[in-house]
Amino acid sequence: MNRFLLISRVQLLLISAMLIVMVAVACGSAEDESLVASGGDDTTPQRVRIIESTQIFTEDDIKAIGWKGQRDFQLDYPEATTFKWGYLNQTEVGVLIYASAEDAKTLGVAAADDQTFRRASDNQARDGDFTDRISCRRPVGSSAVKANSGSPSKSFSASYLEPNSDGSDEVLAATCTTRFPTYNDYTVVGNVVFMCEGDDGNLLDPSTNCAKVSEWLIPTE
Repeated sequence: MNRFLLISRVQLLLISAMLIVMVAVACGSAEDESLVASGGDDTTPQRVRIIESTQIFTEDDIKAIGWKGQRDFQLDYPEATTFKWGYLNQTEVGVLIYASAEDAKTLGVAAADDQTFRRASDNQARDGDFTDRISCRRPVGSSAVKANSGSPSKSFSASYLEPNSDGSDEVLAATCTTRFPTYNDYTVVGNVVFMCEGDDGNLLDPSTNCAKVSEWLIPTE
């Protein structure tokens, strides 16, 4: 009887130890994954990353990793000191810079959620002037878009360049029938929000820029 109890106690201890290890591993995984929250659904995934940093980054810091700013966004971005779209590795990246990381995680995330929002029915942008950068896809694989900077107000008005054009400012009068948000993924690093177009301009593909930008901005020793 005593021997049976001894074996049972040993087994119980072993089981307890295994449970502790399993819980520790699970907690470690959850902690790692807390930096990446995926939205969207199985067919249209969105990758969102929140990277904690106490460093305050400037527009010059962003340019130092290769981002080439183009123009200011057309909509209002409360408390953002920089709100501009540009290119990184030949793919479009929008940048919002705030005075603090807390502003980026609140106001910046709210703005990024708006700018990456897709309707569940067809993945297109919501109707109305809510999305700053819209990609108009006509022949598959061709995309061109510009914000109408001639508008006297900050309200958004989209106009579309001829696909495969020479990049001139001439726009088409034709209505775009497919209005997809240019950005799908976004990453917050400290006080900066990066909103990224998918690799190779494919709107729903993962963005290497958004996946790697924290490593480029905060290189490890």
